[in-house]
Amino acid sequence: MVRNYTPKKSFFDPTRIHKIAKDILKDCGADRERALETFELFKNMVANNPDDDKAKPEIIHALNLSMNANDKIVKILELMVKMTQSEMKSSPPKTETMSFEDLRNIK
Repeated sequence: MVRNYTPKKSFFDPTRIHKIAKDILKDCGADRERALETFELFKNMVANNPDDDKAKPEIIHALNLSMNANDKIVKILELMVKMTQSEMKSSPPKTETMSFEDLRNIK
């Protein structure tokens, strides 16, 4: 019998979101590395044979993939900054103000 998974914490718990974002960043970094390796491969093919018209569009495609992976990383980081800022606005400061009278009474 299948049971539905009910998490102990909220689905939007900051720790869970940070972990998901970290995994996505790692995947985007790996995608970018593969795209740059592909770019180098096709660049070498064109260097060896300048008349290769099939490899030239692939160079552009590999560069687009690399830029898209980098753009995703930037977007995720922007979302993380916005989330952190909204958490800071929603949680009241935990500092306690003390008066001079309170300081005099401490012994």
